[in-house]
Amino acid sequence: MVGVGEDERTRVRRYLEGRLAESGRLAGLSGGRLPGFEPCDGAYPFVEIGEDGELRYLAYERGRKVLELVTRDPEELLYWAFRDSTFEAAGAWARRNPHEGEAFRVTLWRRQFSLLHALRPQWARRRREELLASLPGPEHTRLVPPLPPPPR
Repeated sequence: MVGVGEDERTRVRRYLEGRLAESGRLAGLSGGRLPGFEPCDGAYPFVEIGEDGELRYLAYERGRKVLELVTRDPEELLYWAFRDSTFEAAGAWARRNPHEGEAFRVTLWRRQFSLLHALRPQWARRRREELLASLPGPEHTRLVPPLPPPPR
């Protein structure tokens, strides 16, 4: 595999840093919820840009790799970052704002879809489809809330 130059790696990193910061602000996410570019432990995701141009979304827990996703597409990496950070933020929000008569996970999913939809509606659709595909049966999938309505 042919490597990419340092200038290209720097350009991609700057692009990702800018999009993470800008979109993070729009979604109301604090910097600590968004992945950085330095390795860290504690299962906190971070981004690594390989000399071969691959973008790696990694997390380590007690020195062991617990997550590794690889792409060459910066937009795919951004989706992974916001899928995870909005899930965490939605969980914190759902704990503070329980919805009477609604299961915690439903409140969390509704909030996550809303956050993703505000950033990119296709991310909310994709996350909902992934969630539906991951659940074991109709008794679970019927709990998945609809997406927010399109803007007028």
